[in-house]
Amino acid sequence: MKRGVVFILCLSLLRPVMAALPMASSSTVDISTSPLEDEYAVYPSTPTKKQLRQMREFRPRKAPIRQLHNMERTINRAIKRTSPNPRVQSPGTSAMPGQAPAMPKPPAEVSTPPTRADRFLNAAAKVMTKSWNGNIFVWLPAISTDPNTGPTMGVLPVLVLADPETHHIRHLFAPSYTYNELFGHTGTWRYYFYPTDASQLFTTASYSQHTNREVKARYENTAARDGVLYIRAESYYAIDASNRFFGIGPQTREGDEAGYTSKDAIGRVAAGINFEHSWRATLGARLRQFSTASTIIPHTADLTTRQPDLAGIGTHNTMAGEFRLLWDTRDSPITPSHGSSGELFTETTSPELGSDSDYIRYGLDGKRFFLWKDPKQVTVLHGLYEWANGPFIPFYELPSLGGRDTLRGYGEGRFADRGRLVANVEHRYTFSSLNLMGIQTNFEIAPFFDIGSVFPTASQIERRYFRPVYGTAFRAAVKPNVVGDVEVGIGKEGPAVFVDINYPY
Repeated sequence: MKRGVVFILCLSLLRPVMAALPMASSSTVDISTSPLEDEYAVYPSTPTKKQLRQMREFRPRKAPIRQLHNMERTINRAIKRTSPNPRVQSPGTSAMPGQAPAMPKPPAEVSTPPTRADRFLNAAAKVMTKSWNGNIFVWLPAISTDPNTGPTMGVLPVLVLADPETHHIRHLFAPSYTYNELFGHTGTWRYYFYPTDASQLFTTASYSQHTNREVKARYENTAARDGVLYIRAESYYAIDASNRFFGIGPQTREGDEAGYTSKDAIGRVAAGINFEHSWRATLGARLRQFSTASTIIPHTADLTTRQPDLAGIGTHNTMAGEFRLLWDTRDSPITPSHGSSGELFTETTSPELGSDSDYIRYGLDGKRFFLWKDPKQVTVLHGLYEWANGPFIPFYELPSLGGRDTLRGYGEGRFADRGRLVANVEHRYTFSSLNLMGIQTNFEIAPFFDIGSVFPTASQIERRYFRPVYGTAFRAAVKPNVVGDVEVGIGKEGPAVFVDINYPY
């Protein structure tokens, strides 16, 4: 039926066109073609295999109707699962019954109770310290028992002025008053100035009722000119009647003690270059004039009487040049907790420039700091080797052991010879910390062990002459600038106590 209708429509459309055409003769039919039609080639209507392959490759893809329907169903199921059930009603509020128990309170914050040391230090800090505008004023006792000077007692008030933004110490004033049987009343003025964390200016002046005098100034900058240059300048003048000398060699006895009064004037300058992040090379010069006089210590032989031929008695000048090569990977030059440092040094005198001394000195000094997993604990190793050789070495220029920096159970200069070897180990433990107006102070206890000996040559080092020292240090460290230090050491000749500023090494 549909085909018939379509056929009738086609005939009706062609009828006008056929009527307009001229009628041809029925007897002959002339079919002619244009000459141009002969130039066209007739290609086969069936495509080749290559064309079929291209047609299959570029045929339009069918829309992934099935995948789209599956994705739509998945999305609908997910929406249905996450939608709230309209049949479920949210709970409503209701009044609590009259006999209902009270609501429990939230647990209080758990805080670590303070230790006995914390309570003691906090109580002592309230009594001994006053603070205002970020600054601190502290009263400290000044008590020491040096083997050379004997018991000393006094008071040491300290004024600390800090930067209000960084809370780093910038000024420290530490005057003191002490009394000693040998020197009577002594007044001392100390001033530390820290322009930056890498620079320091230190001045001190001391005047005793009997004999002793001291004036000292030192400036050091470890990172001048954007960390490139190192600068150090120092001047020192002192009259000290507490000196002792026991002779030359490791076998000297305590009964060989002799005393003398010294007048010592020193000027020293050094400059160097920092390179490769942790290395430094410096050149320096040192001028020293040293004089000896009679001792004032009762019941002690005079040095001139006991050893009249000792090299260095009288007045002598020393003019020396030095070279030092330093490496330093510590996190802080004054209050380090990890890293290492070492120094190779050599010094030679110059008789041509007026030096009475004539010798060459060289040595190696090294430190290593081990930080534990607990940051409150640091183990420190220190070693020093030094040797001097020459035709004229004054006794006060000889390498020596004893005192706060080497063997802490003996007095300053207890053992002296052309060479010295010393090793120190200590364990620093921070047992308490105190925050005063934003300035953190760590209180440390540090048991230590020292051992060392002097010798005329390296081949003559003998194990029997090594002197052991056991002891403990008590310190208050304010990073990164200041450390208050009390060292208590015990050697074969008894105990010794030293009080000073900063670590011994």
